[in-house]
Amino acid sequence: MKVDNNTINEIRNSVDIVDVISSYLKLSSKGKNYFGVCPFHDDHSPSMSVSREKQIYTCFSCGATGNVFKFIQDFENITFMEAVKKCADMAGIIIDIGQVKKNNKYQELYDIYELSQKFYQNNINTEKGKMAREYLHGRMLDDNTIKEFGIGLSLNEKDMLTKLLKAKKYNDDTLIRSGLVNENDYELYDVYRNRIMFPLYDLNGKIIGYNGRVYNGEKENKYINSKETDIFKKRDLLYNYHRAKEECRKIHQVIIMEGPMDVIRAYTVGVKNCVAALGTAFGKEQAMLIRKLSDNVVLCFDGDDAGLKATKSAIEELTKLGISPKIVRLEDNSDPDEYIIKKGGEAFKNKINNSMNIMEFKEYLLKKDIDMNNTVQLADYTNKMIEEINKIDDDILKEASINKLSKDTNIDINLIKSKIIKKKVLPQTQRKDKNIKLNKYVKSERYLIYYMLKNTDVIKMYEKKITHMPTEAYRHLAFQIDYFYKENGYIDVADLITYLGDDLESVKAVGDISILDLPDEVNFEQIEDYLNNIKDYNEKEQARIYKNKLKQEVDYDKKLELALKTLELKKRREEYDK
Repeated sequence: MKVDNNTINEIRNSVDIVDVISSYLKLSSKGKNYFGVCPFHDDHSPSMSVSREKQIYTCFSCGATGNVFKFIQDFENITFMEAVKKCADMAGIIIDIGQVKKNNKYQELYDIYELSQKFYQNNINTEKGKMAREYLHGRMLDDNTIKEFGIGLSLNEKDMLTKLLKAKKYNDDTLIRSGLVNENDYELYDVYRNRIMFPLYDLNGKIIGYNGRVYNGEKENKYINSKETDIFKKRDLLYNYHRAKEECRKIHQVIIMEGPMDVIRAYTVGVKNCVAALGTAFGKEQAMLIRKLSDNVVLCFDGDDAGLKATKSAIEELTKLGISPKIVRLEDNSDPDEYIIKKGGEAFKNKINNSMNIMEFKEYLLKKDIDMNNTVQLADYTNKMIEEINKIDDDILKEASINKLSKDTNIDINLIKSKIIKKKVLPQTQRKDKNIKLNKYVKSERYLIYYMLKNTDVIKMYEKKITHMPTEAYRHLAFQIDYFYKENGYIDVADLITYLGDDLESVKAVGDISILDLPDEVNFEQIEDYLNNIKDYNEKEQARIYKNKLKQEVDYDKKLELALKTLELKKRREEYDK
């Protein structure tokens, strides 16, 4: 590691965890802490607590805990040192972390895809790629855009890529597993031939697949998408996510489209906060990825029936996560690519800026096929709208929708309100560890560690009086706290988490204990009680062990020795009880 621990701690102290996490997700102040929807599990209400004082976060529901480095590392799916570098950049501290090496059992597949892209990009820049370049230029994609998105070309040859990869000593099984090569009874051959190749990337910008498009009037399928492989799972990905994520967070908005060409076209007119669902049904995993970018979401799928179906599916998944997306419907069954070419970038931006909310979209769907002057149809429309209003959680949006429905239908607002179901408020429950029996001994361990994390005098008392904590997890954590203090001469929860590193059980225990509702001020008489309780437990346990050994022992001298030890423990406990 090129960066020493003192520098790492300096970097952590140079940023505020509340400010950093706020740049990733929305936090609300409540008391001395901040709360937000946890991005590390399927969370529907704010269950993550962020402490500015302690510079840590803890989720009451899933137990996710850490400091600013841990949050960025898990949120961005990057290494610890990459997270440190991101924080250093935020703080204006220049560090060199060198080349980050990642051990990956699928590295060969990543290498194959990197090599394939260089091959395809080289092809499009040769004389044989002239027609493909002209096609892309005709679609108003200039050379800079072609380069930016890594667009290439597979030539009309059966095994050019296969031969190249075999020359690099990749075995046949690996080539077939990559999804770039197929086999028949006689030979291996390229999956993609005579297609413009749009590379597909994972969340960190590594190439893991392709979207191959015909361009010369061929009658074959317009697109061929990579089959799923060990590194390519459609449900876990969004096209352009790695490129768009910073822009989405910067402007607090993400636009979801259907395909790569839509995203690329939007990019050419300066709309760079777009991702695409890779032609698959929009699912829960993709919705959670979107939530990591922003809760201000615009759905801009194709204007045809398939696009409408995709829009409904995305609304359903996003609303499950508490996101109320806005919707754009393009006229004439256009997709964003066609719309921008026909009407221009400003018209498209205007569409985005004037998108519908969910209720307006549902109203649009219900209204488009009915006659509002027909009493029966009007009543049916009103009842269906009331059903939709009953699904709204946001009280302000619900009230606004009721008022609008009354105005649109000329139906008395009180009648509509009488049909609205009042929302039941369920009490929030906090996570409880079912494996821990909170008797007085376990409580004493937890409370002692709580104050060890706050005060070095308590650490010294622990070191002097406790040789053994009853619970293994707390025993290990207390040892780590004591060791950290001896090494550094101070205690700080956020720095301790950095020190604990991959010791996730201890990090989780720190989170559990840090959120205990205990007084901030240390009561040393109370600390003595915790210490005595733990000593009492240890002596009881030792007495039990002696008693069991006494029953099994046959040697008279050893039995006498054990009896004396048991008597001594009994006297000490009697003194303790006084």
